[in-house]
Amino acid sequence: MIVYENKAWVNKSLLISWMDMVFPRVVGEVQGKLVVWDSCRAHISNDVKSYMKNRGILSAIISGGLTSYVQARDIGIYKSFKDNLSPLIEDWKNSGNIELTKGENPKPPKEDIICDWVKIA
Repeated sequence: MIVYENKAWVNKSLLISWMDMVFPRVVGEVQGKLVVWDSCRAHISNDVKSYMKNRGILSAIISGGLTSYVQARDIGIYKSFKDNLSPLIEDWKNSGNIELTKGENPKPPKEDIICDWVKIA
């Protein structure tokens, strides 16, 4: 399952869809679910906080500027993933296979292309 926002930023409905994927509903919901994230507006919105409370998901918000220190995966996993993903995106941009909008702006790549990039990266 793929969850994304067309405008490429996180919003509350995307977060709720993501949490449904990460924490699927099960009979007698399991306790001990915690999400640690930064203070992005979507993360701290009333709708997301209410959803999390109803699902029994705890939230810990870290102070700005501390993400790379507190969330080790940003350095240990995401950095290498992004380092592997960036050349694939650049190759696609330079391939000449980019579709354009009526305003001559590039359209986002198709889902299957993005999924292939993720597998490779």
